[in-house]
Amino acid sequence: MQLNDPVLALFADADDENTWYSSLSMIPEVIRIIANRFLLVTLDNMRGLGINPRLAIVSGALYPTMMPELIKELKNNFPRMEILVLSSTVAPFPQIERLLTDKVRHLVIEPISQNAALCRNQSPLLLAVNNLVNKQKWEIAEYVKDGTQIHVFQLSSSNEKEQVIGTIESMVQGETAEHELLRQKGALLADEMLENAFYGAPKGADGNKIFRKGEQRSLLPGEKIVFSFAFDGETLAMEMADNWGSLAPDMIMEYLARNQNSIGLPDDIGGRGLFIIWRFLDQFHVNITPGNQTVVGGHLRVSSPFPPEAPRGFHITTTEKEKINGCTITHRS
Repeated sequence: MQLNDPVLALFADADDENTWYSSLSMIPEVIRIIANRFLLVTLDNMRGLGINPRLAIVSGALYPTMMPELIKELKNNFPRMEILVLSSTVAPFPQIERLLTDKVRHLVIEPISQNAALCRNQSPLLLAVNNLVNKQKWEIAEYVKDGTQIHVFQLSSSNEKEQVIGTIESMVQGETAEHELLRQKGALLADEMLENAFYGAPKGADGNKIFRKGEQRSLLPGEKIVFSFAFDGETLAMEMADNWGSLAPDMIMEYLARNQNSIGLPDDIGGRGLFIIWRFLDQFHVNITPGNQTVVGGHLRVSSPFPPEAPRGFHITTTEKEKINGCTITHRS
């Protein structure tokens, strides 16, 4: 990073800043600010000095409860800056509706404990900062140890679903109760990812689904569904890619918010599969190339630092492609 494009970190108070001191100490070029009534002046002065942060890490203790308009002010001052909201496994669940309104696409839930691992492929915050600063997509290889084999299945029929699930269960070896729970979660998540790819993603010109959930079907001409997974003895990472690209960031956020508040609502409110995937994974990522591809993935561990009731993070990115003078230009956001 250049000196004029550091990472900006904003906190509610000194105690809040101290909570994240260790995590942020591993990130170079961080400007730390405790938000107060002079925050807007500070941001204006930074802009006047030519300081243009490429990423803002915003504490969940500050936003949205204390400063609900903070994201709007940050974007007004630095329109091209990425926003990442940072919270912990012991904090209240973030207000997904507010994140939807402010188009916040990155939420990191970081375990706070003396035993929380801080290496690149285990710290959600460090991985997120690296990917956002370098404009990289989330990939399952980042979640597992270097050299771990990635198993790839290019499917041709919905009948192959059980084979994929069975392979995951056989690869997650271990006799402990934690290993058995990981096998069960892995099977459930693989099933949900495959169901979404086979029945949720394919949509006609009218936006309606082409296939009924559960019906046996073969892939259409030109259609691709690829499932990948890796297990390094501790972390199970999974990813599903289809070439429909029928999701959109706001649609995903609406699904998460709607199902988060679904008590008393019918089961068919939409997006239940994505919601289950998000809530079961330790970390959840989606990358969308509109009309071309959707990738849904994430990871979970044998010894997860996330209690079942704890909130989960997400990263929702888009890749836009355009043709200029015959060349394909890729833009990520």
